[in-house]
This record gives sequence, C-alpha cells and structure tokens, in this order.
Amino acid sequence: MNVLDNPKYSHLLKRQPFYHRIGKTLLYNWAKFIFFWYTPLSVFGKENIPNDSFIFCSNHNAHLDVIALSLSANKNFNNVGMLAAKDYWFDNWLRRNIMKPVMNLIPLGRKSHLGKDITFEQTLELSNCFMNVDKRCIIIFPEGTRGQPDVLKRFRKGPARLSIGTGKPILPAVVMGSGKSWPKGKFIFKPGKIHVYILEPIDPNSFTIRDKNNEKDLFKTAEAMTKELEEKITSKLEELT
Repeated sequence: MNVLDNPKYSHLLKRQPFYHRIGKTLLYNWAKFIFFWYTPLSVFGKENIPNDSFIFCSNHNAHLDVIALSLSANKNFNNVGMLAAKDYWFDNWLRRNIMKPVMNLIPLGRKSHLGKDITFEQTLELSNCFMNVDKRCIIIFPEGTRGQPDVLKRFRKGPARLSIGTGKPILPAVVMGSGKSWPKGKFIFKPGKIHVYILEPIDPNSFTIRDKNNEKDLFKTAEAMTKELEEKITSKLEELT
C-alpha cells in the first residue's frame, strides 16, 4: 500500500475533520492563556519567520518547548506537526487515536525496528504533503531528547535530511526558561518566564556539496547543514548565558 493511502496517516494529508480542528484550537487557546499568565512568553526575531512552510529547530529542555515554538510562530496546533516513532505512536490503536486530536504526529522509523517501521523516504513523502497544506510547519529537536538547561547535546542529522528532502528551510531558535519551569523528571511545571529567540533561516539550497561524479552528496550536505544549525544555536545560547 502506498503510504499516502494508509488511513493511519489521513489526518496529515488534507484539511482535518471538524472535531479535530476544534480540539486543537481549544488547546491552542488554553496554551495562549497559560503562556500569558502563568509562564509569560517573550519572543524575539519574529522577522526571521518565513512566509511559507519551514522546519522549526531549537534546543530542548522541556515538553513546554513545543507549545512555546508554536506560539512564537503564531502557528495553531492544526498547523504544526512533529516526527514521532511509528512503532510506538502509530502501531498502537489507543495511542494513535488519542494523539490525533491533540498533535499532528508524522511517523518516523527506528533502527531497532527495521522491517516493521516506515522508511525515511515515506516519512519525507508524508512531511511534504503535510507542509503543502496551509503553510504548515514541522518541529524537530536536533538533540533528539530533552537535556539540561543551557547544555546542548550533540545534534543529529535528521532535521537537515528532512530539510534537504522537502526543500523547506530550517528555522533555528533558542528557548530559555522552559527547563527551569518544567525540569526533566518533574510531573508538573511551575511559574516562570520563557523567552524564545528566533534566528535566521537555513536554506537547504545554499548547501550543495558534490561527490567525485558531480552528484549532490546528501550525507556531506546534511553534515554541513547540521554543523551550521548547531553553531547558530550554540552561539546564541552562549551569548545569552
């Protein structure tokens, strides 16, 4: 079966059912209330946001980061997607159907489940279709997991590979304060100011590294883009701390 014909992923390919859109809109408005009164959000660099689809990448210290980035870009939860492990979130009926009205999850295969998961080419196909509706964007955390405040883990090449494959720019950002409001391992979050600094986009078309046959070297191109992304976020984080 073509991945675009799989009913598991129908919510990614077109305008979503009314009740899904209503649910995500209500959650978004609740988040705006929380980020105004309880964890006040300040955003800098809004002029760097592209007027089209993009891939949002930042440091990652708390679950609040997804909401902070969505609000920073004025992207309703209907228009924000996230990559998620296919074997965990999509192969389980309950998890899949609970998350559909909450977040637009895009399936991603994991090496530990080869043969059962989706290919990266299929993930690209779904991502392209998702972003081609209403200028939607995708959030990816290049560290791969939450870390300690102001400490960066090594960046992975996933965001760069997605950017190259879809032709969409990466929009780097630095999130400050979320890790203190909601430290890793804590069940609830406490009041505190959160700041998001949006940096200049990284255009995948400006990275064209070729091999000896004059073919585009995708691995080295992704490596160069990842280095640029890491340097931008590291430099801004050091400036702020």
